[in-house]
Order: sequence, then structure tokens, then C-alpha cells
Amino acid sequence: ATDAVVQSVEGLVASLHGLAGRQGDVELPGTTHMQHAMPSSVALWCGAYEEAFTDGIAGLQASRRRADKNPLGSAAGYGTPGLSIDREATSRKLGFGETQSPVTAVQLSRGKAESTMLFELSLVMQDLSRLASDLLLYYTKEYSYIDLPTAVTTGSSIMPQKRNPDVLELVRGAAATVLACLDECMMITAKLPSGFQRDLQRVKPPLFRAIDLTTDSLDIMAHLVSGMTFKPDRIRMSDELYATERAYELVAKEGIPFREAYRRIAKQYTDS
Repeated sequence: ATDAVVQSVEGLVASLHGLAGRQGDVELPGTTHMQHAMPSSVALWCGAYEEAFTDGIAGLQASRRRADKNPLGSAAGYGTPGLSIDREATSRKLGFGETQSPVTAVQLSRGKAESTMLFELSLVMQDLSRLASDLLLYYTKEYSYIDLPTAVTTGSSIMPQKRNPDVLELVRGAAATVLACLDECMMITAKLPSGFQRDLQRVKPPLFRAIDLTTDSLDIMAHLVSGMTFKPDRIRMSDELYATERAYELVAKEGIPFREAYRRIAKQYTDS
């Protein structure tokens, strides 16, 4: 399952890389506090998400550690008294990194590998949600920075002039579901005593649900990004975006403290 999710993340990274290759030189206003702040570009915007999702791949691969312990031979949690089983043999044959020992440790570990993967899935979905939020903003009439393929938008129920980016909204909402799956898994195991408890079987549904939802969301977003385009004629790079650059230039040319350069540049905008 980890391999499948990683493959889907790689597909989204490839789509973002392709978008940067097609339109990377298009300028964008960088924002802080939801306000225009400094110059950016499609290449920088794509690059940030490429790095985030690449880091997500590393996190998913690291989450294998807890799943790489062989529990076989623990049986009901206390081994197989009177039956000599070579636990190392099954570890070798099945490719486990190590044999989990002692046998009583197996039941205490249940839910940890699942929660570790769910945590990494939650981080991936959080980045996916932020990507969706950016695109929802860019698709508004007020911004109108991007065009989306018709296939990933829907018509309004009553307003014939509208196309709605429903896919982005659903992906954004899916992040909450995956995070809830992590909470569900951890809460099931939080106060269990040692030994086997039937509660543990309830860990599987949130795990499978999160894996499926994350994979589907990644695949959908990869498809959407591969077909979207930025509209340079709609993107205005106002003069104020270059204020910080001008302050840095004063520091470099005149050798003054940044505080003084900051004040001098700020005064130009307050006076105007």
C-alpha cells in the first residue's frame, strides 16, 4: 500500500514539474497574511509543492520501519509453548528486517505501524489541501489566474453561467477525513491493556479508508494540474511587490542598516 501511495505522489510531483516546465516563467505575486508581498513565479510556486510532496514520499517510506518486524510465532500473544518454531526462518523467507521479540511485544505494537502510516498520509493530505486552497483562490473571478479543464469542473444547479471547481473542494475536505482516521486509530489503542484485545480489529477500516482516499485524491489532483494553465494577462505585478528588493538595494549600496532602509522605502508608500 505504501508503494501505491508513493507512486501516486510521484505522479502529482511529475504533473507539478510539467506545469513548471510549461509556464514556470510566469510571474506571480507572493503573499503573506493573504496580502500581496513579494514577487514570485509559477516555477517557485510549483517548486514549493514539489519539495513538500517529495518530503512526503520520504516520510511514507520511513513509516515502513514499524511494519518491518515479523510478528509470526507470537500466536495469541505468548508464543507457542511445546511447539518449536524457528521465527528467524519466517523472517528470512518473508523479507522482514527483524523478528519482533519478545513475543509479548507484538500485541503492544499493534496500531503503531498503522498510526505511523496514517500520520504520514495526513501530512500528504494537508499539503494537498493547501494546494487545493491555492487553486480555489486562483480560480475565483476576483483572481482569475488560472483556467481549469472542463472535465474537473461542474455546472451550477441553477446558475447557467457558472463552472464550479468541485473537485478541489472535495480534495480539500478529504484531508479532514484522513486526519480523523489517524485520530480514530490512535484512540482505539490509547487505553488498551497489554495482550490481545478484540478492539484492535477496528484499526483496519480507518487505515484502508485513508489509504484509498489519499491515493484517489492524489491521482485526481495530478490529472487536474496536468491540464490547468495560468493566465499571465490576468496577473498584475504591482509596484509595491518590489519594495523589499529596493530596501535591500539601499543596504547593499549605501551600507545602511536594514531598519533605516525599511523606513525610507516605507515612507515612499505612505507619502503616496
